[in-house]
Amino acid sequence: MPYQDTWAICTKCGERFVFRIEDQRRQARRGEEITPPALCPSCQTSRPRTEKGASSHPEPRQEAAASIVLGPGPHEGSVKWYDTEKGYGFIRHSSGEEIFFHRTGIAPGEVPDFPDDTRVTYCVEQTEKGPQAVEVERMDT
Repeated sequence: MPYQDTWAICTKCGERFVFRIEDQRRQARRGEEITPPALCPSCQTSRPRTEKGASSHPEPRQEAAASIVLGPGPHEGSVKWYDTEKGYGFIRHSSGEEIFFHRTGIAPGEVPDFPDDTRVTYCVEQTEKGPQAVEVERMDT
């Protein structure tokens, strides 16, 4: 079965997180149905104990549950992180929103190495998995 990183929304904090290939393979090895976890990694490690039947989960934030509302662009932002071996990372828009980008979305002629906080311009394209940054290139500084 082909595995792919996918987006998921935490039911506790409402933040988007990546349901990683490694986690999908782990579920498959255990014979489980491959489904994203309800909680993001941060919320999984900070589960407060509650009385039986009481919920410690606040309502998810509405803005996090919605997809990125940026138009097609071009936009300016900075690289949150990019993994050259895996070929993907995230860009942080000036509004604070984050958007996924893949090595295939890097502009022609750009070196596919983006250190953290590299200032970039990009356009947004809707894909099956949600919005993705394309035409990513460094800004002249």
